[in-house]
Amino acid sequence: MQYLLFWALALFTGATTAATVEYDLHIGYGTLNKSGKPVQAMLVNDSYPGPVLRFTEGDTARIRVTNNLDVDSSIHWHGLLVPPAQDGVPYMSSLPIGPGETFEYEFALKHAGTYWYHSHTDLQEQSGVHGGIVVAPPQGLGDQPEAVVVLQDWTDEDPHQVLHNLKKDGHYYALKKDSVISIAGYLERGAMRNWWDSRWQRMGGMDVADVAYDAFLVNGEPEIRLFETAQPGERVRLRLVNAGASTYFLLHSAGLQTRVVAADGLDVDPVAVDEVLHAVAETYDLEITIPDNGAAELRATAQDGSGYASIIVGSGQARYATPMTPPDLYASHADHDMSSMGGEHAHHHMHHSGPRRLAYSDLETLEAARYAGGADARTVELRLTGNMETYNWSFNDLPLSRADKILVERGETVRFRFVNETMMHHPLHLHGHFFRVITGEGRGPMKHTVDVPPMATVEIEFLANEEKDWFFHCHNLYHAKTGMARVIRYNDYQGAPALMAAKKNSPDIRDTDFYYALKLELLNNLGMAEGWTANARHRFEFEAQSLDWEDERGELAYLYRFNRWTQGLAGVEKDAGEDPEYRLGLRYMLPMMIDMDVYLTDEGHAGVAFDTHFQLTKRVQAHWEWESEGNYHLGVEYRFNERISAEAAYTDTVDASVGVKLRF
Repeated sequence: MQYLLFWALALFTGATTAATVEYDLHIGYGTLNKSGKPVQAMLVNDSYPGPVLRFTEGDTARIRVTNNLDVDSSIHWHGLLVPPAQDGVPYMSSLPIGPGETFEYEFALKHAGTYWYHSHTDLQEQSGVHGGIVVAPPQGLGDQPEAVVVLQDWTDEDPHQVLHNLKKDGHYYALKKDSVISIAGYLERGAMRNWWDSRWQRMGGMDVADVAYDAFLVNGEPEIRLFETAQPGERVRLRLVNAGASTYFLLHSAGLQTRVVAADGLDVDPVAVDEVLHAVAETYDLEITIPDNGAAELRATAQDGSGYASIIVGSGQARYATPMTPPDLYASHADHDMSSMGGEHAHHHMHHSGPRRLAYSDLETLEAARYAGGADARTVELRLTGNMETYNWSFNDLPLSRADKILVERGETVRFRFVNETMMHHPLHLHGHFFRVITGEGRGPMKHTVDVPPMATVEIEFLANEEKDWFFHCHNLYHAKTGMARVIRYNDYQGAPALMAAKKNSPDIRDTDFYYALKLELLNNLGMAEGWTANARHRFEFEAQSLDWEDERGELAYLYRFNRWTQGLAGVEKDAGEDPEYRLGLRYMLPMMIDMDVYLTDEGHAGVAFDTHFQLTKRVQAHWEWESEGNYHLGVEYRFNERISAEAAYTDTVDASVGVKLRF
């Protein structure tokens, strides 16, 4: 099938007065205090966010990026159609920028709109390496007042520690965010059936956000004022960039008249809205009418309700938006099953009561895609898979390091069908191409980033009109770094040997990294140490006990993960004064989220063991283990914070014990 992009004429029409526009960007360290605690950040030209880069369609951008860090860095031009070697993804079509080095990017500006730039190295985007881009149309921007607003999520922690904490426990930050899902919470809501259903489906509760951020910001501040000199009734343009590492923002206001006029840089038929769910890495242009009296707030609330940042529009006394109701973490999974096309984004406009929230099906790109034989597009299905318990994210249960490249042929139309099997939103970004979101209505929007809601199916189509390799990934930074990514390769390209050799030594792909966790239980008559180190595929565990601080026993185990539910198991158990017992078997997660080990010993004995936990209240958790050899362990702990708990336990070998549990 041929995929005829009429809008492409606009993308590739150069301005009659093209110029070469030059910038110098310096990436370096700096200290920022955004929540009351000074911490080291990474800055662009000593600013957070980095400076806005402005061009006109048809210009040539010449941008010199100097890396003043002591590690590699890079810059990706998010949403801009650039040659592969200028895209800024290390080891894809170019090498990273080494410490002390300068790299000169040069490319033509083929299309107007709001875009942004960010590091594509390690976790530097979270640390502050990002900023906005505005490409004016050839005729200029006119005299309409406009401003770029960059939405940000800020953590005082080193992002590497954030990722380490998530790998220890995907729900690590739930206590800090006050989002622990418990049996008491289900009981309070009369929703125990939902608890049973979620446990039976082995899915846990609703996952809205992974990280507990210390601040949410707009242009580096919790609140900014814009358009103070604009006249009442005047229309102004806000160019919004979601540069959050993992936060979706819900945009809502104190009664501002708001129209969406562009999405991901491309103009759309204006659509009036009250709310916009702004996915990570998307851009939206909003046209706002200045209030007749005073100023009003446009609020960007984190999707999980844990905080917000404010944009005050106009002059005078400000009216503030009504706080949003946090999402119901105890809702039935069926309530989040948006399996029809477009999912949550597609159907919000159908709810006629309450505020009108933007849906993808509301958006019609002005220069739209036209079809010829659309049914002939080649379909590639990608299941969005993940595991909050181990914090592994992937497509089709395969992380980037273990997956084949997705091959495309130049000139063909490719349809991606995304089937989200997780309880999280995923913002998926395709480098080097625009795609059409298939909404089933109207012309559909052209975008470079698409939100796939929990349990939803979303389809996109794009024309394979490029060359070489292009990156495709979830733009939740922590999901991408743990494996939710793919390489799109044009089938006449064999790869660059020098890049492939250098990539083997790169720390940038972290789904092969090993992480660790350690627990110590110090009770009055029982001491226990447990720990593991693991990556997406391999896991090593140990356990050591001292009963009455005299008799010792220990276990070592290796597990190989076949899929989310099943792991191969090989291990050894040793009691003091006895010969070691070797085991070979499987670990499988049963319905109700019960881990079951089935094994055969070196002496030919078969055994089975069960292990699970229940979150009783926000801070109280119960845990039990039972083994066919007669061993059992019952425990209840009260968590003071992420690291320290008080614990009471009862086992087959000692009486009731009390003490503390420490996590590292």
